[in-house]
Amino acid sequence: MNNIDPLGLASSLIAGEKLTPPTVTSIEPEVRSGGFFPFCDLIKHGEGQQEIEDLLNESVLLGSLVIEWGYDVPFNKHVDFKKWLIANESKLDDVTPDGITYRGTYAVSASSEKGSGLYRTIWAFRTLRALEVFNDEMHSASDFSRLIHDLCDYRDRDRGAANSQQIYQPVRCADRLG
Repeated sequence: MNNIDPLGLASSLIAGEKLTPPTVTSIEPEVRSGGFFPFCDLIKHGEGQQEIEDLLNESVLLGSLVIEWGYDVPFNKHVDFKKWLIANESKLDDVTPDGITYRGTYAVSASSEKGSGLYRTIWAFRTLRALEVFNDEMHSASDFSRLIHDLCDYRDRDRGAANSQQIYQPVRCADRLG
């Protein structure tokens, strides 16, 4: 209503002009929480403990939780980002805390997901506690934190830039709700 001139409106009413009646259109809300599988700690499930350990150790299962960051990198920063990864991926792997595995950063060659970005960085977490460690490390002055912040500096932060986050867990641990 801020775009209506009150003096013009009063003049129109006094002159007896017919005003356009207001209209209302219904909105169909759509809520997508994606929360059908609450997090579990795969290692704490006593059933098949050794098999789970073996599957994790052999990288058959990437982790108890796997997080995928989707994002874009501005076109003019792609070459610099690629050079940064070549120079720093091994360092990042070396300083990643125990229980967390850097699984690499990938360019998306094909996707059916719109707006999820052309790049993916994948992390594997052995336990839920490792996820807490990741968060704590991100707020420290560690080499790990510095490298993550450097990696994220290449992300396109413009309004409307593509980004996404997916969190996966093995089905053998997932309790489905809804």
